Amino acid sequence: MRLIAIISPTLILLGSQTAAAQSPSPQASANLAVAQSGGGEWAPFASVEDGFSATFPGKPKVESTTYATEYRMTLPARVYSAEDALGQYSTTVVDYRGAQKLHDDSVAKCRAAKGANGTDGDACQNDFRVEVAGAMDYAAWNLMKQDGVKTTHYMWYFLELVAGRLIQLTNPDQSRTFAVIHQHDGRLYIHKATVKPRMPEPILFMQNLGFVNAQGKNVRYKTFYTEGYGAEWNFPTTPTPPRSERDIITSQY
Repeated sequence: MRLIAIISPTLILLGSQTAAAQSPSPQASANLAVAQSGGGEWAPFASVEDGFSATFPGKPKVESTTYATEYRMTLPARVYSAEDALGQYSTTVVDYRGAQKLHDDSVAKCRAAKGANGTDGDACQNDFRVEVAGAMDYAAWNLMKQDGVKTTHYMWYFLELVAGRLIQLTNPDQSRTFAVIHQHDGRLYIHKATVKPRMPEPILFMQNLGFVNAQGKNVRYKTFYTEGYGAEWNFPTTPTPPRSERDIITSQY
């Protein structure tokens, strides 16, 4: 599903699979018109360095930061953010490309400290693959677990056939947060908007996330892209990944 937006604050063309949105109230429409006539003009933006494109109300502010992963690793990240009269918009990009070395180093230190010599069972296990496989769900959980936040929608999602998660939240002050989360080319993307109560959904921002290559060109896959898996998506899974088989009576492999 790819919804194509003409870069204008007032006109959006929606794909055939998009559900019809509920018409905003006169109050919301009036506020929308005010917001669109003032402040930063919506315009396309791309970061080749961080591999994505998006549409922001004006040039986004860029802040370097760090991101704490589920398995207590600290990764470099950047937050691209902007706001207008309707709400706040941000794309957080977390660089997971150094995560394997961090996990490998952690395991080596653990084994050296315990003197286990590889016979320690799970005490010094390497969680790198689990870390990567669960990165989107952990990011989603961090949004949903906030005090007073109600999750109104959560689903598997894709953009340009890149697998992801889609989340909608209602906050304690009745503002609403819309977010999509993706992994692509070694990075985690948390793309979210929070709009004030009774404001329209931030369609222009949410539907214009994309992924770009080193030349700044948008990429779209011909089969589902899931971080850490092969080039072809097949159901049932073929070829079968390496596995062992155990007798359920004797427990022999």
